[in-house]
Amino acid sequence: MPAMFKLDHVTFAYPHQAPLIQDLTIGVPTGQLTCLVGPNGSGKSTLFKLLTRSQKPQSGTVTMDGQDVWAYSPREFARQVAIVHQHNPVYDEIKVRDLVVMGRLPYQSLLSDLPATDEKGEAILAELGLTDLVDRPLLTLSGGQQQLVWLAAALNQDAQAIFLDEPTTYLDLHFQVNFLKLLQRIQAQRQLTIVMIIHDLNQALQYGQHCLLFKEGQVVDSGAPEQVLSAERVSEVFNLDCYQVATPAGMRLFQN
Repeated sequence: MPAMFKLDHVTFAYPHQAPLIQDLTIGVPTGQLTCLVGPNGSGKSTLFKLLTRSQKPQSGTVTMDGQDVWAYSPREFARQVAIVHQHNPVYDEIKVRDLVVMGRLPYQSLLSDLPATDEKGEAILAELGLTDLVDRPLLTLSGGQQQLVWLAAALNQDAQAIFLDEPTTYLDLHFQVNFLKLLQRIQAQRQLTIVMIIHDLNQALQYGQHCLLFKEGQVVDSGAPEQVLSAERVSEVFNLDCYQVATPAGMRLFQN
């Protein structure tokens, strides 16, 4: 399976701490929805930061399409990678349409102004069911609606990879399910590489195509979620007594 992103013998430590990630070699497959799962502090957020250039490894290399991610200019990297953070910056009174247009920034000349609107952005807003909200200030929307707007901006960036940091954490169950279904459909239609940190293991089983399971800074298993998230492996990594059941919707985990 071809990998869009690769880590080759990567070691990373936060200041004045022992290495959290040590000599890690792993790949993130192209054109799949990859879930990063593991206990708190296991290294999944750090991997997210290394892949998106928020942190630089002390040793080893992180590559995208065979090139060191740090060899790309910021503009070139932004044309390939879009990021939806857990806590997104909110601009005072910015309206939905204006935020989505900002997804085109990597393609603008430094001396040119962003257009008031763009056809691609309008089409994405319609696809995500946001057309009726385009003139609303972002801060007046619900958490689920805001997350959809940030996803729309990421899609308007026209990147080949989208990274999402715990995108469902603050959403109610209705918005969680709808957002993940939408993400699954968008990935299939556009053949995007999507990397998502997620805590709900059953959601990783249901919506993921690939899974990286972390424990103490190492990827202890990778592959199809139903294989990686076995009851035995989950019990070992999370110290949780559970069992796996085949349901009409696929494999699911239940706690004893």
